[in-house]
Formats: sequence, C-alpha cells, structure tokens
Amino acid sequence: MMATSQTETFLVENIRVCSICFEKFKTPRYLPCKHSFCHGCLSSYIVSQCKSTKPRLGFHCPLCRVYIPSHGDPEKPEEWVVLYPVNDVLQKLVAEADEKYCEPCLRDNEKEETSDYCLTCNEYLCMLCAKCHRKSMASRDHIIIKINEMLSIQIVPEGRPTNGCPKHNHETIQMYCYDHEQPCCGLCVGTEHRKCEKVDTVENAAQCLRESEQMDTMLCEMNAFKKKLLKVKTDETFNISEIENAVDNTVAKTEEEVSAIVQHIEQLKLAYLDELFLSQKNGREQLQREIEKIEDGIFCIDKCKEEIEKAQGTKNGVEMIMNFFTAKEKFHKIKQSNFKRIQLKLSSEKKPSWMKITSEMTKIADVKLSVFSRPLKLDISAVELTKFKEFPIENGNVYSGLFLSRGRFLVVKYNGDETCVVYDQNWDCIHVIDGLKKPYSAVQCKEEIFVTNTVSNTVDVFSSDDFHKIRNFHLNSNIINGISCWEENIYVACGNQILKINRMGQIIQKYVVNGRNIIHITTTTTSGLIVYSDWKIETVTAINDEGCKVWKYQTCNLKHPRELDVDSNDNIYIAGSKSNNIHVLSSSGKLIRVIENIPNPTLCKINEYEGTMCVCSGNKILKLYQFQSSE
Repeated sequence: MMATSQTETFLVENIRVCSICFEKFKTPRYLPCKHSFCHGCLSSYIVSQCKSTKPRLGFHCPLCRVYIPSHGDPEKPEEWVVLYPVNDVLQKLVAEADEKYCEPCLRDNEKEETSDYCLTCNEYLCMLCAKCHRKSMASRDHIIIKINEMLSIQIVPEGRPTNGCPKHNHETIQMYCYDHEQPCCGLCVGTEHRKCEKVDTVENAAQCLRESEQMDTMLCEMNAFKKKLLKVKTDETFNISEIENAVDNTVAKTEEEVSAIVQHIEQLKLAYLDELFLSQKNGREQLQREIEKIEDGIFCIDKCKEEIEKAQGTKNGVEMIMNFFTAKEKFHKIKQSNFKRIQLKLSSEKKPSWMKITSEMTKIADVKLSVFSRPLKLDISAVELTKFKEFPIENGNVYSGLFLSRGRFLVVKYNGDETCVVYDQNWDCIHVIDGLKKPYSAVQCKEEIFVTNTVSNTVDVFSSDDFHKIRNFHLNSNIINGISCWEENIYVACGNQILKINRMGQIIQKYVVNGRNIIHITTTTTSGLIVYSDWKIETVTAINDEGCKVWKYQTCNLKHPRELDVDSNDNIYIAGSKSNNIHVLSSSGKLIRVIENIPNPTLCKINEYEGTMCVCSGNKILKLYQFQSSE
C-alpha cells in the first residue's frame, strides 16, 4: 500500500509542474490543444515568439507545436495570455495539500481518502461518492477521472457549453443581431442591442444562413486568399534562393575579377621588373664600356712610363731621344682622348592609378540589401503609375503577354517572326520560343505554359521552367485566339464560342457567346467568371460557369477593347487600344477607375508582387509602370 500511495503522489506531483519552467504551476492557463502552462511562462513565450515578426496572428504550442490563432491585438501579444482560461483543476491541485480527502464527505465532517476527481464540479471524490455521482441524474453526465490516471491525460476543466453567452454567465445564446453580426442572449438584447434594427432568433438566423450562399462565398474567398498567401510564400521562398544564388554568383564573379586583377597586376609586376632589370643591364654595360676605356688609358700611361724609364736607363743618346719623345707623344694623345666621368641613377615613379589602388581603395564594393514592401491587397483606386522603362519589341506585333513565375515576362509576337520572347526580372531577353504558327495568346497553368497558334489552330504546351515543348493538341475550331485559365481548366476564345478544356485538350464545355470579334479572354480568381472583350462592338462581357451572362460593360470612353487581365481582388483591367486608356472594373462589372494617357495599349498585364504594370503600345513598344501610392 505504501508503494501505491507514493506512486499516486508522484503522478499528481508531475501534473503540477509547468513544462516551461519545471516548477509548480502559478496561475496555470490552458490552450485549445489542452496543454497548460504558467501565466507568466506562457506570456513570456508568446512575446518571444512574436518578436521575430510583427504583427503575428498566433503562435505554436510550446509542447505539441499545434498552431494557436489569437483573437487579440496583433500589436500587443503581451496581452494575449489573458484570452486563455485559467485551469482551475491544476490550480487547485497546486494550492491544496498533498493529502487529499473526499470533499463531499468533509462537508459532513467525515474523512475518506480520495480516489476520483470530478472535472465538472472541480472536487475530489471517494469511491462511494464517485459511485453515487455517476448514478445521480443531476451528475451522471459529469466528467470523472481516476486520480492515478491524471498523468496520462490532459487535465483541463470541463469546457463552457457552446451555446453559452460569452458575456453573461449562465445565459444561453438565443438571439442573433444582424446589425452587429453577433449572437447574443436575452440579456444582451435588452441592454446592448435594444436599439438595433434587426434582431432575430438564432434558429431563424441559422435557417437564413443555411439557405443563403454566404458560407460557400466565404469559403471561396478564404480559398482565394489562402491561394494568394501561398503564392506570396512561394515567391518569397524563391526570393531566398534568388538572394543565395545572387551571393554565390557575386562571390564567383568577384573571385574571377580579383583573379583577373591579380593576374593583371602580376603581369604588370613582371613587365615592371623586366624593365627594371633591363635598365640595370644597360647601365652596367654603359659604365663597363667607360671603365674599359679608362683602363685602356691607364695601360697606355703605364707603357709610356716604361718608355721614359727605359730612356732614363740608356746611355745611347739616340735611343734616349727616340724613347722619350715617342712616350711623350703617346701621353699627349692619351690626355686628349675624350674621357668622361659618368654616374647613372636608377629610379621608378609609381603611376597614380597604382597609388590610388594602394592608398585610396579601402573596399571592393558597397553591399546593400534593399527591401521593397507592398500591401498584399492592391488598392488600384489609390495608386498612381510611374513609367520606369520602355523598349521596342523587334519585329513585334504584340497583342498578348504574360507574367510568369519568378518575375519573368513572356511576350507573344503575332505575325512577326512567330516567336515568344521571355524576359528576366531585369527585362533582359533570356529565351526565345520559336517554331510557332502565328501565336496569339498564352497562359500559365501550374508549371506549364499554353500558347494558342492561329494558323495551325493548335495549343502548344511548354515547361515554365526551361521552356521545352511538352505536347500540343488540336482544337476543332477555325478560329483560336485568346486563352485563360481558372483552377485547372483552360478557356479558349474561338470566334463566337468559348471552349472550356482540360490541360490535355479534352473539351469539357462549349459556351456560345454573342459578339462579332471575340479574341481576348480572362477569368476571375474568386468567382470564376469568364470575361471576354469584343473590339468591333466595343463591349466587355462576363458570363458564369453555366454560360449565363452576368454583366456587360460598354461606354463611349472605351474604344477597341483588347487584352484583359485580373488581379487578386478580381478587379478586371481592359486595354482600350483606341481610347488610350485602361479601364478597371470590379468583378460585378462596376467601373473603379480609368487610367488615362496610356498610348494605344494593346497589352495590359499586372504583377502585384512587383507592383508593376506592363503595357504594349501600338503592338511594338513595351512600357513598364510602377505603382506609386497617391497618399
């Protein structure tokens, strides 16, 4: 019995300990994942997790790493901890003595050892009271656990009923306020919502919500926004790779440049030393010639001296006279020789460029990390366009283009040299897709690019990674022009009809549309509307997936509508090629704004991530505009 008692005490002691500070709980609070932590430990953990990125919308549980969204102020994570309820059970275990007795029995002045615990009543029970507790109609639904099982489960109080009012204890949710979009109890209706215009029962509100499309619409909106966030995450993850690759390329280029500089300096050094040694050699040879000349004079003088000395020692007068005057004549000739005193001085003056390298050059380059931050949601009504680049498209007759992944842009050259040209983020040509038959339009779906060919009436499919051709398929239509996609379906404008096909070219549905020259098409992201322009009758029309017309846009300020595009907010951009403007509509067909002074736009594409708009003027000149906030 002693061992059992010690084991139970140890188990209870373990659940009293916070897994962050490894001490007994101090005001334990529990998370939705049912893990509990000290108030101070949890608060410090939340704040530390939110320091790296602000604002944060939630955090991961310190134990199970489940994501816990927070409904608190994103700018004040230090206040989040009070949003999570206090674990009354653990607090009671920590606060009370180790020796536990049945609480109902203690109220009758009886001491019985505890065996169970009721989470609903937050009381210790003996075996008899636990048995009665389970049998009683009033408490048979209570959650009762064995004391020796407390370590193997997450100890949390019994949750609040889902229909309980969050503001008034013991009150149930009965009404719904449409003005505040808030469920409430009768007490709330009589106080906070007494002036609201529309308050109904929860049952009626639930029935109206069930019959409406609000939940489906909200799910579509959530999926679209999640898709947008995933796109941003993918782009920013790729941006990390871009930075790493840029560093690797810069390191390699710097190594190459430094190696070339070192090699060049080494060559200069060798040439300099060669010139130095050559000057030394020439100086030595010149001095050596003078030395030899002087030595020759010394030798001649020595011979003359010998002649004089010989004359001094002879008794023959004739020999004396001859030797003396011969030596004297030779000596005079020696003295008249052109002897020079030569002194050479070798010097080298460093060039200013060398002195600049050694004295003024303190670093190779300035390294700068530029950060460009833009709101995730583009408010096209509050931005201005600033042109930052313009260049012609050689042999161009451009009606369509496409922003690809990784900031690249594809230009479709119709009736030119029948190619598609790919530009990188710096707008340098990096690839040419040729062999096409008068390509007109292109769209990217997943990791593939679909290009329409107006002569062969085919759609060619290329890899968006290396642009190699994957497949092509023929459409049974005499006219093929614009192309768009929504989810994994492809939409192709074919004269007076639009074909909905899968990625393998199989026709799913045909839409017969009214128009005289439908060549451009796009699809909205959230609602899945099919939007097409007709430049001859100067209209833009939207139909739903069933082919029913949703709206039509026509105004005297829109002439010859051409290329279309859609942003992540389902705003539709229309290139007015003859009205020299771009019209921006909402997904409901309402005009948001007209961007004026865009000369003859035949192409208009948006890159929200880069904050840029690409426009082709007159089918030949590509112009890049930057979004600037007008605030």
